[in-house]
Amino acid sequence: MRVSSPAAASPLPRADDHRISTIGSRDAESLFRSKPIAEIRKTEAATRKQIEDKKEELRQLVGNRYRDLIDSADSIVRMKGSCNGISGNIAVVHDRIRSLSQSQSQSQTKLHSQSRAWTYGAACRVKYIVDTPENIWGCLDEGMFLEAASRYVRAKYVHHHLFVDSDDQKKKFLSNFAMLQHQWQIVESFRAQISQRSRDRLLERGLAISAYSDALAAVAVIDELEPKQVLSLFLESRKSWISQILGNAGPGDASSLVVLVLCDVLGIIQVTVGQVGELFLQVLNDMPLFYKVILGSPPASQLFGGIPNPDEEVRLWKSFRDKLESIMAMLDKSYIADTCFAWLRECVSKISGRNLIDAVGSGQDLASAEKSIRETMESKQVLQGSLEWLKNVFGSEVELPWSRIRELVLEDESDLWDEIFEDAFVGRMKAIIDLRFRELTGAVDVVNSISAIGDLCTKLDDVQGYLNRPSTAGGVWFLESNAKKTGVASGFKVQPEESEFQYCLNAYFGPEVSRIRDAVDVSFQSILEDLLSFLESPKASRRLKDLAPYLQSKCYECVSSILMTLKKELDSLYAPTENGEVPTAVTVEKSLFIGRLLFAFQNHSKHIPLILGSPRFWVNGNASAVGKLPALVKQSRFGSDSAICDSPGRQTSLGSKRQNSSVVSALLGMREGASHELEELNKTIGDLCIRAYNLWILRISNELSAIVSQDLKQDDALSLSSPWRGWEDIIVKQDQSDENPPEMKISLPSMPSLYIISFLFRACEEVHRVGGHVLDKKILHKLASRLLEKVTGIFEDFLSTAESGVHQVSEKGVLQVLLDVKFATDVLSGGDSNMVGELSSNPKAKLPGRKKHDQSLTNSAIRERSNQLLNRLSQKLDPIDWLT
Repeated sequence: MRVSSPAAASPLPRADDHRISTIGSRDAESLFRSKPIAEIRKTEAATRKQIEDKKEELRQLVGNRYRDLIDSADSIVRMKGSCNGISGNIAVVHDRIRSLSQSQSQSQTKLHSQSRAWTYGAACRVKYIVDTPENIWGCLDEGMFLEAASRYVRAKYVHHHLFVDSDDQKKKFLSNFAMLQHQWQIVESFRAQISQRSRDRLLERGLAISAYSDALAAVAVIDELEPKQVLSLFLESRKSWISQILGNAGPGDASSLVVLVLCDVLGIIQVTVGQVGELFLQVLNDMPLFYKVILGSPPASQLFGGIPNPDEEVRLWKSFRDKLESIMAMLDKSYIADTCFAWLRECVSKISGRNLIDAVGSGQDLASAEKSIRETMESKQVLQGSLEWLKNVFGSEVELPWSRIRELVLEDESDLWDEIFEDAFVGRMKAIIDLRFRELTGAVDVVNSISAIGDLCTKLDDVQGYLNRPSTAGGVWFLESNAKKTGVASGFKVQPEESEFQYCLNAYFGPEVSRIRDAVDVSFQSILEDLLSFLESPKASRRLKDLAPYLQSKCYECVSSILMTLKKELDSLYAPTENGEVPTAVTVEKSLFIGRLLFAFQNHSKHIPLILGSPRFWVNGNASAVGKLPALVKQSRFGSDSAICDSPGRQTSLGSKRQNSSVVSALLGMREGASHELEELNKTIGDLCIRAYNLWILRISNELSAIVSQDLKQDDALSLSSPWRGWEDIIVKQDQSDENPPEMKISLPSMPSLYIISFLFRACEEVHRVGGHVLDKKILHKLASRLLEKVTGIFEDFLSTAESGVHQVSEKGVLQVLLDVKFATDVLSGGDSNMVGELSSNPKAKLPGRKKHDQSLTNSAIRERSNQLLNRLSQKLDPIDWLT
């Protein structure tokens, strides 16, 4: 016989040792690569300590086992002696019994045999009841809840046969077993335990569907439930799952954690609906799993082992099974669908009640959360346990398991997203929009900005100081170019014309106006981008119809809130003028600040007209898109200059991100044209802007007219009868006549008075200082009209005083005054063609037609006064005196 040597058997252990050492070396290498020396030494010390502890524990264990082995051996020896003694005693008793006399008759023997048979059967039944607690405990420990419930029912029938179907003599015999009643009470207590343990099993996650089916069947048997009640119990247990998950989360959790919670809840819902179909829904001729489990049972004769002739128990058991089969009727498909939908709505209520979605702080995060949830919804991994059932139902592998489960169980093709998350996500997006606009309203504090202007203008209250103040705004249009400042030698690239324009525009607005405008525009851009990120969804069209009007409404409310604050500030600035007071320099500077801010909102904001315009232009959202706004928007002044007004830093295109095709198609499907809010907002801003500049017009016209009036009264040259410097002789040729000479020389003034030229120059300089050509034409027309009215009044008063003899004015002086009036009227006459009146306290109180009618009456009155003044001056000239 061939025997293998130890050397031949050793390669395998050596190979194992080599493999283990290789793995250990790899672990050691990775440890040395990833950990510092200090941590490696700590790890080594801890490992060695653990090895020593294990060795000591092993020595203690071996010692204890050895002592136990010695004690067991001694016990076995003693047991052997006791058994031999018992065996001898039994043999003696047996011999004594056989030696007894058999003196009883045959009939008594037969009666005694029947009595013994009943006694034996009763003893077996008592044993069955006594063994039942142990049997049930074993079933509960093994998770066999249906078997435990069935054993309880069978023990109940055995107990019924012993005590209910027995006569008085038998009951008297059974009364000798005092422990029997106590034992039955123990068995009876298992009913509640089986029910509770089965319900507890339904609350455990991660089990196979067979375990849940067994637990449901056990509850149905022990609590005598109908299939509808069993379905409700199953769904209630899953609702408890969801409540537990939601209870562990809160609104204060991170957004990523909330998304995981929602995905987990969604997975529970999907798995539950799939398992409802597998447990209760009959497809084709296959019986659902729950019915298979609860109605499946071995033959009744095998269930009462150890009991002789269990005919009565078998009859009772069959009766119970018949009753169970009659109760366990198949559930209607529509009932299952309706019950699942009702349960789904309750789950949605629980999810909404926790407000977990409030932890998501932006539309982009909402879009990411939706993407994760939808991936979970379409994943096969979540419904892995139902794939085999779906394969048996459809006969092949299923690519979209949730869609098939939805068709089978829910009998509906609606998206689960719509039922659970859509309303909550849209509501959260509205809350985010509302919060962002409220943050913007709180950040833009125009009241403090206006109040800060007073500290800078306290030294400009005198007239000359105000008129001679340094130019800090209008002069920007003629500042030195940035390209010239940098030069070629500087190495910097010359900025384009748009940057130059933006530089001048920001200088005109000033840092505070630019800051407020940029804060509003950047915030609106961020809100719009956030909304577009949220719209990147299969539900883009539906969401856009709801969120686009909401965004426009909130945008209108935000801008209107700022305008109302500015209007209140204007009202407070206008309060002194109601008593006839001239606006102070501080008041004028504050009103100019308000005017520039309104002008920036009206003509140099990109995203106000973009948001309030058609959502079709949100597709790109860049400057070129704003330039393509419909004529209605362009006529409203919003967006007319937007293509060139934004700074390079804010020229961020909303279309820079790759937008979903569904978003683009949804945006392009929206209406064209500006909203009514945009037109109303533009009208309000325009009226407020003119009203703000009107205070400046009042002060400038009053101050300039006061200077003109003073210089006119101090002009001594008007009383001279001979021409003075600035006059020219004009030769007028006449037709040939015997009475008159062929030529006539007339002396006429060749230029207006210096104070008239200074008056107009100062007015132009002031216009240039506060904005120049950027100012709205309506404001310039208003200023010109106001100056013309003031000049006409000054000369009317002067002529009246001259006629009363207060001032001496010669005909030469009248000619000079006539030229001055005509020159001023010609220069300022453009102001009365598009006059704009005062902004009424209620802009909506007047109709447009009535307003134009009032303006026309005002214009006609000024023209009539000017013509009357010129006629009065002409009448003071004597043409006959020109010949002398």
